[in-house]
Amino acid sequence: MDEYRNNPNDESRKYKKLSNLFLALSKNNLKESVAEQEELQGELDSIMNAYNLVKEEYGELNNQLTAKDSAILAQAEEIQKLISQQSDYRRVKKKLELLQNQGKEYVRMLDSLYAANETLTIENRKIRTENTRLTEVQQQMTIVQDSLNKRIKTASQLKAYDISVKGITMKSGGKKEEVTNRSKRVEKFKICFTLGENAITTPGNVNLYCRLSIPDGKVLALGKGDAYTFTNEGKILQYTIKTTVPYENKAKEVVMYWNLRDGDTAVPGTYTAQLFTEEEYIGEAIVTLK
Repeated sequence: MDEYRNNPNDESRKYKKLSNLFLALSKNNLKESVAEQEELQGELDSIMNAYNLVKEEYGELNNQLTAKDSAILAQAEEIQKLISQQSDYRRVKKKLELLQNQGKEYVRMLDSLYAANETLTIENRKIRTENTRLTEVQQQMTIVQDSLNKRIKTASQLKAYDISVKGITMKSGGKKEEVTNRSKRVEKFKICFTLGENAITTPGNVNLYCRLSIPDGKVLALGKGDAYTFTNEGKILQYTIKTTVPYENKAKEVVMYWNLRDGDTAVPGTYTAQLFTEEEYIGEAIVTLK
């Protein structure tokens, strides 16, 4: 009886049976561990693939979430290390769940940015359209205003009519004027005209200038300095006669004289008298002397 219980062959069989059981358990654990690692790696890859697709879809909007992107990438890198180190399955699963939630939050933030940008784009488009419309209206108003200003300016310009220039000789001891067309008898030139009625122009004193040119085209003047010039349409012109008259928007007769200097004699030919105000040319007349 005791010999049967202490049979070495029985002990050997028991040891072998236990060893086989241990090896079987180890193989099962190894297979389970490999399966878990593959599962975890698959989840990580799936999450990151979806994340990268989202980033690609939203394009430049991702540039506004660089901090969030960096956090997600750092979390993914840490999980990859844990998987490589065959860390605790439950620990990695929790981190994967956190990573997935971070990804969802990232997508939500991108959606909000996209919606805000779409709204802003629509508003900007409306603003640009309105600005374009306002610019066109303003341009049209400017054209209308310019046209109106030109009309007002044209309407407010003074005009001269019944303009005449005559050679004058004096009779009765210089008390009586006589018109002559004989150059040798001319002692002075008389320029007469009517400044037309204009209800639009501003009433007040008006400076009038006459440029009297002799047959060779030279303009007669008292001197050559700036005191004998005026500006018209950006040009500095020399004048022969200047007079200032009060203007009250009604027609006004104006007479100007140019006296020949002692020793001067008029020459035969055509003389031209051009009339100006401070702003514009208002007319002219000629006389021909023999």
